[in-house]
Amino acid sequence: MPEPLPGEHTSQAVLAALGNGLFAVLSDDERLALARRARLRTFAGGDVLFREGQESVDPAFLLSGLVKLSRSAARGRECVLHLVRPGRMLDAGVLFYEGGLPATAVGVKEGRLLWLDKSALLTALRGNAALGLGLIAALSLRQRLFINKLAGSQGRISASRRVAAWLLHRAKMEKAETLDLGVNREILARLIGISRESLSRELSLLAGNGLISVERRRVVLLDRAELQKLADS
Repeated sequence: MPEPLPGEHTSQAVLAALGNGLFAVLSDDERLALARRARLRTFAGGDVLFREGQESVDPAFLLSGLVKLSRSAARGRECVLHLVRPGRMLDAGVLFYEGGLPATAVGVKEGRLLWLDKSALLTALRGNAALGLGLIAALSLRQRLFINKLAGSQGRISASRRVAAWLLHRAKMEKAETLDLGVNREILARLIGISRESLSRELSLLAGNGLISVERRRVVLLDRAELQKLADS
């Protein structure tokens, strides 16, 4: 487990971090048991948190900032698998993987995360069904995103459908019509599985048809119903 920076690990800060999101279902005693073996860590943009092929790592919960999960692709290209936003586990699969890790995690925007002791979290899961169900729901949602990404890479989903579906997904997750994309279009295009040029073209078409408005790294959804029709077409 990465060492905390000097002065970072305070029980109150860890307990406060465990009081939200996935861990809100824990009792005070369960939360305290996790907190005693957890560490807070800050990271900067560009910091590698773990690497593809690494033998193991403890699970991490993102408190602030932005982290990308990626894999090495042909000819040295980077395949962006997912952008992890606050309130989510970086990769809950680390609890169960055998062999090397399947992806690399890199900070995109500076922030803080909570490294949890693997054995302590597994103990909490065994004793709290609500926590287990929450983790399964999170894993299922991410699996659905990866399945859609795979289908898109095989040419089964058009670029317009992929962009519309991704915008609707982000709006659902953030419970907002205005989306801060958080990354440049190159990273976003790799995440969706299309070229940067295709992404710019699709965003322009959606804006021209009055479905969204675009301003730099911010998108406002203007017509969810039509976006849904496009995503389902």
